This record gives sequence, structure tokens and C-alpha cells, in this order.
Amino acid sequence: MTRTITVGLDGSPASLAAADWAAHEAQLRDLPLRLVTAWEWQAPAFAPATGLGVPVPPSDLQRASAQHLLAQARSRVGETRPGLRIDTDEIPGLPVPALLKAAEEAELLVLGSRGLSKAAGYLLGSVSHAVLASCERPVVLVRAAEHGEEEAPAETSAREVSPRSRPRDGVRGRGQHKPQEAGIALAGDAASPR
Repeated sequence: MTRTITVGLDGSPASLAAADWAAHEAQLRDLPLRLVTAWEWQAPAFAPATGLGVPVPPSDLQRASAQHLLAQARSRVGETRPGLRIDTDEIPGLPVPALLKAAEEAELLVLGSRGLSKAAGYLLGSVSHAVLASCERPVVLVRAAEHGEEEAPAETSAREVSPRSRPRDGVRGRGQHKPQEAGIALAGDAASPR
């Protein structure tokens, strides 16, 4: 099975920036791009101030929304990267477990990051941070550009690379015997086509 550069999408500007970054990376590595989204919505864990609950849409509407999101992202990426093989997959389930499952088949998982501080991200239960904390595969978090900035990765579990920057070793140990060596090897792989 061919590994892919896999991107988790939620429709946010950060996830679309992640798709753009991942498309560039897929072309550099001569790998297919896989756009994925989890389509099962979770009911809010808290009651709104109004006392009225927020209904979760029926599953057929959730899935249709996921398909629409993937079609838009595929079109956007395809316009700027002709010739790139782009696959899409709407995954039933909640985002964190779905993305962790999708990452198992990926060379690299790319997610959008809203640029929250680490404390705020954990307090808000950020999907990106939860995946980053549990994923066994390399993960790159990409922030959307703000006010003319260049889009660039924010954090990674295995390395930090932007299309125009040098790789930096950014390993966090996850039961590996020598995580620094794994990070250096991944950084070397990322630097090679650049």
C-alpha cells in the first residue's frame, strides 16, 4: 500500500492552510494527497446560557456536509497543483479517533492549528492537540496566515518544516528508545527534496 500525505479537514481557515501545505509536501515527496474529515458531530458537553439545547443534525446531513467540504478542498488544491493525485475520504466517527485511524496509513498527518497557546488549546479540548498527543505517526500542525504572513507549521510531533524553511528537530518521546534519532532521521527526509 502506498503511503500518503494525509490532511484532516474541518472547514476552518487553518485546515485549508494545512491542505495547501500538505499538497506542497506531497508534490515534494511524490506521494498522493489524502483529504479526510470525520463527519460525526458530538453534542455540546455543556448547556448553553439560554437553557435551550443545540440539536445535532441527522447523520445524513452530517455526511453530506463532510462530502461538500471535501469536494471544495479537493477543487481548491487541484487548481493550484495540477497532476497531484488527490483522494478524499469522509470517515464516520468523532474527529480524534478518526484522525488517529487515518494517520496509521499515512506517511505524515497534517492538521490545522488555530494558533492557541498550549494551555488554551488543552483547556478548550483542541482536536489537533489531542491528535498530536496520541499519534504514533509524524504530525504537522499548520496555522493559517494572518495579515500577510506566510503559512507555516506551528508544532509537530516529529519535526517542524515549512516549504521555505530548514527542518528543525522537534521530537517528543512516545515510548521510543531514542526519540532524538527518529527526529533527526525525519528532519533529514524532509530536507532531502529541498
